Amino acid sequence: MLFRSELKKLLLTQKGLLILLVCLLLKALFLDCFPEIKDSRIALSQKQYDKYLAELQGENTPEKTAWITAEYENCKAVINNQEFMEDQYRRGELAEEEWSAYMEKLSLAYLHKNATEIFYEKADQFSEQSSELPPAHYSYEYGWQTVFTLQQFPDIFLIAGLLLLSAQCFSMEVSAGMLPVLLSARNGRGRLFRAKLFALLLTSLMAALIFGGLELAVFSLRGWLNDPHVPIYSVSAMTECTLDVSLLQGYLFSLLHRSAAALLFAALVFGCSVWGKNVSNMIFLGLCVLVVPMLWNAPFLSFTHSGLLCGSKLLLWLGNGIPLFLPLSVVLLYTAVIVIFAMRKHNKGPL
Repeated sequence: MLFRSELKKLLLTQKGLLILLVCLLLKALFLDCFPEIKDSRIALSQKQYDKYLAELQGENTPEKTAWITAEYENCKAVINNQEFMEDQYRRGELAEEEWSAYMEKLSLAYLHKNATEIFYEKADQFSEQSSELPPAHYSYEYGWQTVFTLQQFPDIFLIAGLLLLSAQCFSMEVSAGMLPVLLSARNGRGRLFRAKLFALLLTSLMAALIFGGLELAVFSLRGWLNDPHVPIYSVSAMTECTLDVSLLQGYLFSLLHRSAAALLFAALVFGCSVWGKNVSNMIFLGLCVLVVPMLWNAPFLSFTHSGLLCGSKLLLWLGNGIPLFLPLSVVLLYTAVIVIFAMRKHNKGPL
């Protein structure tokens, strides 16, 4: 009964549902308007890029590397030879047929230059990857490039909503002078604390699932989740990742970790609100919890709430030898310690 009352109070009386809906709408607008992060050279050579991609699509092989290297070197050689050929033509040392043939080659070289550069750079990236991993794949990567770039940062819309909810869990009773009355009831202290915490965690869990589902739906509708089976290190943003997972597996893992981190962040702010029940103070504290660790270097950042909220960065750190379970376990541990101390303080504090 108390749990349902606290859940209703959190979502309706304290306008938690409205806050989350506004944050969800803002996130939907942001994701819908955010541009695809695309190599600017493609705009100049879209047809040529598509042609090379059709030729190279799929698993990288030595033959593909040799072919794109030859294409790139040929374009480079033709363009670099332009000044010499023009000089010969001006001096009359080049026949008209030879000059026309060269000009045709030069035109094609400039036309294919951008596309060959892009794939030559990809081949160079692939050559530096560990031989113990399955070969990387050529694919249209810019949708996934955008996804993992956004995943480098916390979901500010979800975090903003949960911060506002968790910061005001005790504020209404404090401002109305009702908290001493509630705490004076039989077993009121412990029951009230647990009811508020469980209501917040349930709300946070549902919010994380909905926000993650929205992200997945928008990315899918925008066509950014193509070739989900491709190894994650095939995308330029994740070239340094050494995890043997697909793009979709890496993305879902990132979403899962960010959702878990969002719950732990809400629990941490809730626990701290026992000491400082003022909403503005708790919002400031929550922002400090998020921002200050960003000043730290990896891999220490991965053991903070901020680090867990940076999904694709976490994938890179995990690929460098940090066990998959360790960062989440450490953050869970010290968050639980703070919540337990908060509960004891709440149970023993003055009425």
